[in-house]
Amino acid sequence: MGETRVPALLRLGDDSPMLNVTGADDAESTALLLTTMHRLHKQLDDFTTQLYIAYNFGDGSGLVPAILIEKHAAGPELRTHHCFGFFAEGDSDVSELRFSAGVTTTSAGCIVEAMVDVDLERPLGEFGAGVHALYFERIDQLSLTDALSRLEEQVTALCTMGDVPNRLGFDTR
Repeated sequence: MGETRVPALLRLGDDSPMLNVTGADDAESTALLLTTMHRLHKQLDDFTTQLYIAYNFGDGSGLVPAILIEKHAAGPELRTHHCFGFFAEGDSDVSELRFSAGVTTTSAGCIVEAMVDVDLERPLGEFGAGVHALYFERIDQLSLTDALSRLEEQVTALCTMGDVPNRLGFDTR
Protein backbone atom coordinates (compact mmCIF):
# COMPACT_ATOMS: atom_id res chain seq x y z
CA MET A 1 0.00 0.00 0.00
CA GLY A 2 1.03 3.66 0.11
CA GLU A 3 3.67 5.16 2.34
CA THR A 4 2.46 6.51 5.65
CA ARG A 5 4.08 9.18 7.78
CA VAL A 6 3.63 8.15 11.37
CA PRO A 7 4.21 10.81 14.04
CA ALA A 8 6.87 9.71 16.53
CA LEU A 9 6.17 9.37 20.23
CA LEU A 10 7.89 11.63 22.71
CA ARG A 11 8.08 10.67 26.38
CA LEU A 12 7.15 13.32 28.91
CA GLY A 13 7.75 12.33 32.49
CA ASP A 14 6.88 8.76 33.45
CA ASP A 15 4.66 7.09 30.83
CA SER A 16 2.88 10.05 29.24
CA PRO A 17 3.08 9.53 25.45
CA MET A 18 2.48 12.55 23.25
CA LEU A 19 2.56 13.04 19.50
CA ASN A 20 5.76 14.76 18.45
CA VAL A 21 4.70 16.97 15.57
CA THR A 22 7.90 17.97 13.82
CA GLY A 23 6.76 19.29 10.45
CA ALA A 24 3.87 20.69 8.46
CA ASP A 25 2.97 17.25 7.07
CA ASP A 26 2.92 15.75 10.58
CA ALA A 27 0.79 18.61 11.90
CA GLU A 28 -1.65 18.30 8.99
CA SER A 29 -1.89 14.50 9.45
CA THR A 30 -2.44 14.87 13.19
CA ALA A 31 -5.14 17.50 12.65
CA LEU A 32 -6.86 15.27 10.07
CA LEU A 33 -6.75 12.29 12.42
CA LEU A 34 -8.13 14.21 15.39
CA THR A 35 -10.89 16.06 13.53
CA THR A 36 -12.02 12.88 11.78
CA MET A 37 -12.07 10.91 15.03
CA HIS A 38 -14.01 13.71 16.75
CA ARG A 39 -16.64 13.66 13.99
CA LEU A 40 -16.90 9.86 14.00
CA HIS A 41 -17.14 9.82 17.80
CA LYS A 42 -20.05 12.28 17.58
CA GLN A 43 -21.73 10.19 14.86
CA LEU A 44 -21.45 7.00 16.92
CA ASP A 45 -22.52 8.87 20.06
CA ASP A 46 -25.69 10.12 18.33
CA PHE A 47 -26.49 6.58 17.19
CA THR A 48 -25.87 4.87 20.55
CA THR A 49 -27.76 7.61 22.41
CA GLN A 50 -30.78 6.97 20.16
CA LEU A 51 -30.53 3.25 20.96
CA TYR A 52 -30.36 4.02 24.67
CA ILE A 53 -33.45 6.21 24.41
CA ALA A 54 -35.36 3.72 22.24
CA TYR A 55 -34.76 0.55 24.29
CA ASN A 56 -35.39 -0.26 27.93
CA PHE A 57 -32.01 -1.55 29.14
CA GLY A 58 -33.35 -1.78 32.70
CA ASP A 59 -32.81 -0.09 36.02
CA GLY A 60 -29.22 0.84 36.73
CA SER A 61 -28.23 0.70 33.08
CA GLY A 62 -26.01 3.31 31.50
CA LEU A 63 -24.23 4.38 28.33
CA VAL A 64 -20.63 5.59 28.52
CA PRO A 65 -19.06 7.11 25.41
CA ALA A 66 -15.29 7.56 25.47
CA ILE A 67 -12.33 8.27 23.26
CA LEU A 68 -9.52 5.94 24.24
CA ILE A 69 -5.85 6.50 23.51
CA GLU A 70 -3.64 3.48 24.09
CA LYS A 71 -0.03 2.65 23.41
CA HIS A 72 0.50 -0.78 21.86
CA ALA A 73 3.69 -2.51 20.74
CA ALA A 74 2.65 -1.86 17.11
CA GLY A 75 2.00 1.86 17.75
CA PRO A 76 -0.48 4.31 19.26
CA GLU A 77 -4.21 3.65 18.91
CA LEU A 78 -7.06 6.18 18.94
CA ARG A 79 -10.51 4.60 19.42
CA THR A 80 -14.08 5.78 19.87
CA HIS A 81 -15.76 3.43 22.34
CA HIS A 82 -19.44 3.39 23.38
CA CYS A 83 -20.37 0.96 26.14
CA PHE A 84 -23.86 0.09 27.39
CA GLY A 85 -23.80 -1.38 30.88
CA PHE A 86 -26.85 -3.30 32.11
CA PHE A 87 -27.94 -6.03 34.49
CA ALA A 88 -29.50 -9.29 33.29
CA GLU A 89 -32.60 -10.26 35.23
CA GLY A 90 -31.65 -11.78 38.57
CA ASP A 91 -27.94 -11.01 38.11
CA SER A 92 -25.87 -8.60 40.18
CA ASP A 93 -22.98 -8.47 37.66
CA VAL A 94 -22.90 -5.90 34.87
CA SER A 95 -23.13 -7.10 31.28
CA GLU A 96 -21.88 -4.88 28.45
CA LEU A 97 -22.76 -4.09 24.85
CA ARG A 98 -19.87 -2.30 23.12
CA PHE A 99 -19.61 -0.38 19.85
CA SER A 100 -16.09 0.75 18.93
CA ALA A 101 -13.92 1.85 16.03
CA GLY A 102 -10.33 2.97 15.93
CA VAL A 103 -7.10 3.51 14.09
CA THR A 104 -3.61 2.37 15.08
CA THR A 105 -0.55 3.93 13.47
CA THR A 106 2.37 1.58 12.87
CA SER A 107 5.63 1.69 10.95
CA ALA A 108 3.97 -0.50 8.27
CA GLY A 109 0.93 1.77 7.88
CA CYS A 110 -2.35 2.30 9.65
CA ILE A 111 -4.70 -0.37 10.98
CA VAL A 112 -8.43 0.32 11.23
CA GLU A 113 -10.71 -1.84 13.29
CA ALA A 114 -14.39 -1.71 14.13
CA MET A 115 -16.45 -4.03 16.29
CA VAL A 116 -19.68 -4.61 18.11
CA ASP A 117 -19.50 -7.17 20.88
CA VAL A 118 -21.48 -8.15 23.91
CA ASP A 119 -20.18 -9.56 27.19
CA LEU A 120 -23.05 -11.27 29.00
CA GLU A 121 -22.94 -12.53 32.56
CA ARG A 122 -26.10 -14.60 31.88
CA PRO A 123 -27.86 -15.71 28.68
CA LEU A 124 -29.89 -12.92 27.13
CA GLY A 125 -32.01 -12.90 23.98
CA GLU A 126 -30.44 -15.13 21.35
CA PHE A 127 -27.03 -15.18 23.10
CA GLY A 128 -25.59 -17.37 25.82
CA ALA A 129 -23.39 -16.13 28.64
CA GLY A 130 -19.91 -14.97 27.61
CA VAL A 131 -18.40 -12.70 24.98
CA HIS A 132 -19.93 -12.63 21.49
CA ALA A 133 -18.57 -10.68 18.51
CA LEU A 134 -21.54 -9.42 16.50
CA TYR A 135 -19.44 -7.46 14.00
CA PHE A 136 -15.69 -7.26 13.45
CA GLU A 137 -13.63 -5.79 10.64
CA ARG A 138 -9.90 -5.07 10.57
CA ILE A 139 -7.83 -3.74 7.69
CA ASP A 140 -4.03 -3.36 7.82
CA GLN A 141 -1.34 -1.42 5.96
CA LEU A 142 -3.33 1.61 4.90
CA SER A 143 -2.16 5.17 4.39
CA LEU A 144 -3.62 7.60 6.91
CA THR A 145 -6.08 9.09 4.42
CA ASP A 146 -7.19 5.61 3.26
CA ALA A 147 -7.46 4.46 6.88
CA LEU A 148 -9.65 7.40 7.86
CA SER A 149 -11.84 6.91 4.80
CA ARG A 150 -12.26 3.22 5.64
CA LEU A 151 -12.91 4.08 9.30
CA GLU A 152 -15.75 6.37 8.19
CA GLU A 153 -17.27 3.44 6.29
CA GLN A 154 -16.89 1.20 9.35
CA VAL A 155 -18.62 3.70 11.66
CA THR A 156 -21.44 4.03 9.12
CA ALA A 157 -21.77 0.22 9.20
CA LEU A 158 -21.88 0.26 13.01
CA CYS A 159 -24.65 2.85 12.87
CA THR A 160 -26.85 0.44 10.89
CA MET A 161 -26.89 -2.10 13.69
CA GLY A 162 -29.98 -0.76 15.42
CA ASP A 163 -31.41 -4.27 15.84
CA VAL A 164 -28.77 -5.39 18.36
CA PRO A 165 -30.75 -4.46 21.51
CA ASN A 166 -33.75 -6.33 20.08
CA ARG A 167 -31.56 -9.39 19.45
CA LEU A 168 -30.55 -9.19 23.11
CA GLY A 169 -34.21 -9.27 24.11
CA PHE A 170 -34.63 -5.64 25.14
CA ASP A 171 -38.05 -4.10 24.61
CA THR A 172 -38.58 -0.73 22.99
CA ARG A 173 -39.89 2.04 25.19
